[in-house]
Amino acid sequence: MSLHRIFTVEELATDESFRRWVMTPTPELDHYWQQWLQQNPDRAGIAARARELVLAVHDIYKDDLSEETLRHEIAEITRLAEERKAEGRVPFYQRAVWKAAAVLLLTGGLSWLYYTTHNAVPTSKTGQEIALESEMLVKTNHTEVEMTVLLSDNSVATLAKGSSIRYPRSFSAHERRVYLTGEAFFDVAKNPAQPFLVYTNETVTKVLGTSFRIKAFEADNTEMVAVKTGRVSVYAKKEYETSQGTKPAGVILNPNQQVVFNRKENKLEKAVTANPVLLAESAVVKDLVFDDRPVTEAFDALAKAYGISIMYQAETLSNCMISAQFNEENLKQRLNAICQAIGAGYDMEDGQVVIRSKGCN
Repeated sequence: MSLHRIFTVEELATDESFRRWVMTPTPELDHYWQQWLQQNPDRAGIAARARELVLAVHDIYKDDLSEETLRHEIAEITRLAEERKAEGRVPFYQRAVWKAAAVLLLTGGLSWLYYTTHNAVPTSKTGQEIALESEMLVKTNHTEVEMTVLLSDNSVATLAKGSSIRYPRSFSAHERRVYLTGEAFFDVAKNPAQPFLVYTNETVTKVLGTSFRIKAFEADNTEMVAVKTGRVSVYAKKEYETSQGTKPAGVILNPNQQVVFNRKENKLEKAVTANPVLLAESAVVKDLVFDDRPVTEAFDALAKAYGISIMYQAETLSNCMISAQFNEENLKQRLNAICQAIGAGYDMEDGQVVIRSKGCN
């Protein structure tokens, strides 16, 4: 497939390679489509709309959709799309979405619910924002040690060996969705208006802001979610995706509780966490001690311990000193403590920590 091919929304959304990249990316697919976006920056908005349609198919598809219902929906969607187009009631930039809706309905059995609730494309976002939301990143831990992944909302994922996470460079306004294969500990920044969702092969874990571990290797017969802090809702993936606006049956977990999804029995089993190791961010102890040392040394040591980049203005922080001892604290707790001590703040941007400070007197 040529990197210079100019797709329309409907062509992208029905392209098998594109749909596999959105739902189940591989390094090869990610490399190809990232190259395509780089070579066709003017199509970022098109890619974002196509991606939303693919995700809608995935979220709302019904396995028991009858042929009669499917034919009815095809006719209704096509009729409504053509009617709105003829009446001029749909702006030009939305017509492609409606046309793609009919195409996706024909090929994927898309429910009418999506089009009665999502029949407009937000106009308030800039092209750059749409491009960021459409760009999916994939991190795979091929090393023997854990990998720290920084997300754009200041959440942190710690990947175990052989694990992979797929996430957008910038989250959308209504939710924060990531896809996990393997095992990871999540420390999620709290945002009640923007739920954080972790999709695995068999489960969907939904939180507003908390810390928890998920273990979901494809070769295992079970998937596990264990909660350290906060409250977590866990659903069987198939039930969650076919709930169609109703509240799906799931399991609510509080601290020190876990749930196991048994693939053979297709059910969730809740219990108290028996293994304290599951509730630790890292299996490796990262003790750090600073006795009246320059804060830049603390940031450098933290970056080395977690394998991340911490950006700061050395000149601005030249007079900042710190005394601290860290043992069981996680990465965010350490960052918060150091920044609070010097009156600074931080953000996670493009996979690195950026320190904001006016300096110290």
